[in-house]
This record gives sequence, structure tokens and C-alpha cells, in this order.
Amino acid sequence: MNLCAIAVLIASLAPGAAVVSGTVTGSGGQPIAGARVFLEPGLGGTLSETESGADGSFAFDAASYGLVGVFAIADGYAFGGLSKTIAVHDDATGLRIVLQPEGAVSGKVTDMKGEPIAGARVTRVLLMGESPVGIPFAKLSALGFEEPVSDSEGRFTAGRLPHGGKIALKVGHTAHAQAGIQDVAVGSKDVRVQLSPGVLVQGTVLSRDGERAVANAAIILRSATPPHDTAVTKTDLSGSFSIRLNPGYYLYQAASVELRSPGWEKLTITGREPSQRVTLRVAGTAKLIGDVRDAETKAPIPGARLSLVAFGSPVAAVTTGSTGGYEFIGAEGENIVRVEAAPGYAQPERPYLTLQVEQGGEVALPTFWLVKLPAFRLQVIDETEAAVEGALVRIIRPGQYACHVTGPDGTVVFDVASLPQSGRVVGMAEHPTRNLGALFSMGTDRAADARVQVLPLAKVSGTIVSSSGKSLPGATVGALFQEDADDEPLPLWRTVAGKDGLFAWSAAVPYLPMVCIASAGGESYGRSMNFNLEPDASADLGKIVVPVDAKSSRKTAGKSLLGEKLNWRSGQSKASETVARPSIILYAPASESAMALQMLATAGKAPQAARFQCVLVCDGPVSVTDESILVLQGTAPGTASTYVLDAKGTVVLETWGFPPLSALATIGAEG
Repeated sequence: MNLCAIAVLIASLAPGAAVVSGTVTGSGGQPIAGARVFLEPGLGGTLSETESGADGSFAFDAASYGLVGVFAIADGYAFGGLSKTIAVHDDATGLRIVLQPEGAVSGKVTDMKGEPIAGARVTRVLLMGESPVGIPFAKLSALGFEEPVSDSEGRFTAGRLPHGGKIALKVGHTAHAQAGIQDVAVGSKDVRVQLSPGVLVQGTVLSRDGERAVANAAIILRSATPPHDTAVTKTDLSGSFSIRLNPGYYLYQAASVELRSPGWEKLTITGREPSQRVTLRVAGTAKLIGDVRDAETKAPIPGARLSLVAFGSPVAAVTTGSTGGYEFIGAEGENIVRVEAAPGYAQPERPYLTLQVEQGGEVALPTFWLVKLPAFRLQVIDETEAAVEGALVRIIRPGQYACHVTGPDGTVVFDVASLPQSGRVVGMAEHPTRNLGALFSMGTDRAADARVQVLPLAKVSGTIVSSSGKSLPGATVGALFQEDADDEPLPLWRTVAGKDGLFAWSAAVPYLPMVCIASAGGESYGRSMNFNLEPDASADLGKIVVPVDAKSSRKTAGKSLLGEKLNWRSGQSKASETVARPSIILYAPASESAMALQMLATAGKAPQAARFQCVLVCDGPVSVTDESILVLQGTAPGTASTYVLDAKGTVVLETWGFPPLSALATIGAEG
């Protein structure tokens, strides 16, 4: 399980006195006075409330460190907010909460037989966007807000949600297990939520010696499988709790003011019995304090990620702030603090500290000293060994959106946040005007003087079919590098099979052993033969069989828009429409909008890309920082995330990330 995800679940990993401040505005930037502003320190934390001033400003003076949700609401507006990770010794200032007009979501809650369920409650709604934030209706009900509840016909309505946005919601009922619904558009009126009785999980939280029951402890239970749904409950005065869960694998933990589980316990709900009992033990705690610094300059390193493990179980993860400092709440016994990564720095030879913790007080830990990674300098040359100006260089490993364009001497200098397991950075270089490209690999030993020679790219095609030989349009297909030192496969490219299951890729790097992998949804994959292409060659891989039947694949396979018109301007005013020209339409989560914008802005400077209109479409509202990129709101209409359109608006290529320059070269201004 991702330790960073674990960190959000408990009220606060370390006490703090951070200042959280900002302004509440409308979508037009106007300040909103008198807005009710709330701060939630994790799912198990208690809400704090303040009110925005005449200029829309607000402040919380004693917020806890860690991930917090900050949200607001005002008369005539919907809920709006953001999530923010507050590093130790840092404040979170200058936040901007934008409130949108009101909308609503309505639907029906039923049992497994389709019968309506009355009294089901919408306990929490997650507002999607650049920084998703949860609106805890269950907690707000004690502060004068109405928690949405289903009526005798199972109907419910959750109001005061941002118009035009997307949400996820959780629905709970005392006689049923909680259910979560993802990707709901505000304005939907037919949301269907089906609840099952689940398994009644009853438990007791005891002190580690087993002599004392712990009252008012927050119990966090998180599904170990996607979408990692989380349930929260509390112990009563006798230290007991009960909750209904669907069968599956869970991680759970308890925390009170003074006591805490040593780590995350595993819980398997088989469903073979209607109820199940568990005992969770908590121990005394102590504050663990340390810092991370540059081994050469002795300066603090912000942004370093550290994790805490106790008794072999993950406990928490934190990120250092401007002082390089961090804090954990450790449990009695053996604890291990590990530095996971720091942007721009290599892992130390011994990246962990092991210590014995006694209850109470503070433990000062030795400093982690890290060595800065070098800047990587790469020169791109052609077949004649002449420098290639304007070449597009994209980094594949470590995986990121980053693109770079070479200067007049054919060189580009770039940094990476961390090194892959193999210790080598891998990327692809493309000629700006010719169908040339190459894969490169760089280690720290050649970081200052690496060169890569681009060669004529090759073409690959094939057909994706089911076990019965039926074509699988909409299947995803891509190539993987076959001689790799890292555990994770190295993806080279991806596209979508069009009509009749046909696919083609015109930017395959030569002299690379690779294999094509195809998927029609689910967990079944098809694999081509291994191949290694000569420069400027064309290879038809024939049929790649995905072991599914055609009938079931139609329910799970994706959708291809190849050869169809893509109405990406839907919802855009006519005044903002531009003259028709080839376009690159990239769909991305709002949370990744900043990285996607940077990639489009950089890659769009390459000569072949400059002819194209670059458009970013996000699944929620975003803050536009580059006016050269048109930003709209919406979701991808098909399987791919990136669509290349000719001047007539017809899709000519489907892929992920920025498309290959060689493919852009074949698309004329007239379509």
C-alpha cells in the first residue's frame, strides 16, 4: 500500500501550530465575505471553523501538520475547497478557495434485490479538481448542515455541489456496508447506489498490555484493493466499535489522543460468516524529530519524503518543508524511519534509522545527509553527426510529463527528481522535421557528456483479435522494451486499435528488442512475438490474440475515435473558437493539469508542433497559468488521453502523452 496514501487517513501525524490562510472568491475573482470556512485534519479529525472577512480572507492559527482539507460555503454558492499538505515548521498561506454556482446530484439507493432503502446517508462527497477535497456531510450535520438522506422510495438529493463539476460520493446505512460511487457529474439525476448487508465487524480497542479499554478512538479501515475505499468509526465508552464491511482485504488502525496502533493491521473479511470480531491494541507514543540536509552545502532539503514503520507495519509518511525538518508520532517499541526520496537527490547508502521508542517525550534523530544528483546534459546528432537543433527530448523513466527542446548546439540540460532502480535515466529524442528518432539511456557517470544519434524510425502494424478470431476495436496496444534492468516494464508507445481491430504506429525506434502487449479491458492480455526493427522498416505483426471471447470484450474494451470528428469545443463559446487548424487535444485529471500544461507549452515549441493548436481538457476546474494553451473542462471521449486532429477536426492519431513529431509531420494544414 502506498505510504503517502496512508498519511491522509489519521487526524494528524504530528501536532503542529501551522497557520492556514487564504481568500474565498467567486469564479470571477470577487471576494466573498461571510463565507463559512472549515478545516479538516484527516478523515478521523475534528472540523475547525472560521468565517471569511470583508475582503474574503480567512485564517486558522493552529492547524496540524500533514494533509488537511480546507473548504468553504456561502449563501448562493456551492461548496468549494482544496487539500493541502503542510510540512513541519511550515505554514500554508495564500490559498484560494473558488466557489461556483450551486448544482445537485440525485439518485436512488437500493439493496441487492433492487428494493429501495430508506434512511441511507450520503456521508461524504469528494469534489474533484486540481486538488480534490472531501466534504464530510456526516461531520457537518452537527454544525447545522443537513446530511442527505434517502426517503421511503430510496431517493436522495445531495445539493450545494459545484455546477459543472465531478464528484465521488459515499453512502452509508446502519444495516448495510458502505458503498462508494466514482466519477459522478454534478447535475446527474439517476445515480444508482446499491448496498449490500456486508459483514458485521465488531471489535475492541485495548491498551497494549490488554488491561484498559480505549474510548473515543478513531478506527480507520481502508480497502487494500482499488478504489481503496475508506470507512471511519469510533469506539464507545467501553472501547468497542462495530461497522459493516463488504468482503475483501483491508488495512486498519486506531488512534486516540495519547495512544496509537503501532502500525496498520491486516484484516480479511471472507463473508463466510455474517459477523467477525477483531481486537486492536494501541500503545503509548513519543514524538520523533529529525531533518534532511544537503551533504555539501549543509542546507535543508525541502520536499524529502520519509516513512515510518513500526513492528514491520507501515505507520505514516511525511514530507519535509522549508526547514528540512520532519516529525513523526512513533509507538512504543521498535520504529524504523526511512528517507524514501528527495527531489533532485540520490538515496543515501543507508537510507533508514532503527530506534527503540519509549512512551512520552521527544526523540531527536540523526540528520539524513543527501548528495545532489547532477544535471543531465544530452546532445542530439543526426546520421552525419551534425547537431540537431529543435529536437524534442522526452523522459520515459522516471515516468513524468517532462519534455525538452534542444538548443542551437543540439544539446538539452535537464534534471530528474530521482533515479530509477537501475540508476539510469531513459528517454526518447526526435528530429524536429524528419522522421528520425532514438532511445537513450544515461547514468550519473556520463551525465555531462552523453550523445544520442537519431535514425530513421520504423513502422509497426497489426490486428487485435479475441480468442475466437473476432476483431477487437478499442483495444489498447503498446510496445515494451525487452532488455531492461528495472523491475517495471519500460513503455515505448501506446495507441488504440481502430475499426476491425487494426492498429499502426509510425514512430518505432529501430535496433530495440521489443514486444507488443494488447488489452481489451479486464486482466487479460495478448502478446506479440518479439521483434527488432531496422531503420525505416515496416513490420506487420499479424494477429495479436487477447484471451477473451468477443461478447465479453465488448463490455470492457475501450473506444476508438480514429477517423471520426471530435467535438472538443463542446461547451465553448463561439467567441473563443479559433480558425480551424490541426489540433492536439490532451485530456488529463485536474490534479495533473500543471504538469500537462508545462509539457504542452514546451513540446509545442518544436517546429512540427508549432502548427498545431494545443488544447488541455481537464475533468474539473483548473487555474490557467499559460494563456497560449486553451484549457477546457471535460473528460476523454474514448480510451486514449491524447487525440491528434487534422484541420477538419477528424481524429488521425490516438495515444497518451505528447504525440510523436513524425506523426505530426504527415498532417497538413488542409487536413
